[in-house]
Amino acid sequence: MAKIEHILFWILILAVIGIAIWMLFGSPTLEAGLISIGLFVAGSEILLWKSLFGIDKKSAVSFEKVNSNIKEIKNDIREIKDNIININKKIK
Repeated sequence: MAKIEHILFWILILAVIGIAIWMLFGSPTLEAGLISIGLFVAGSEILLWKSLFGIDKKSAVSFEKVNSNIKEIKNDIREIKDNIININKKIK
């Protein structure tokens, strides 16, 4: 399902393309057209960076989960090792 941010991003990109085509036919002034294109490009860049930082945040949380799982596995292995050492001592 499309998020509002994705829809807004594509609307901004289409607005940039639309104004560029409109400028080719000479309707808006050059300054107004360039300012509009600059604002739309800046808006789309902000949405891209927001998405990238969201992905980074999710991956950081995932790495923390993996790190805690690895610590649990290390503890389990240490307990198994201790049990094996105790069994070997009892056998001897």
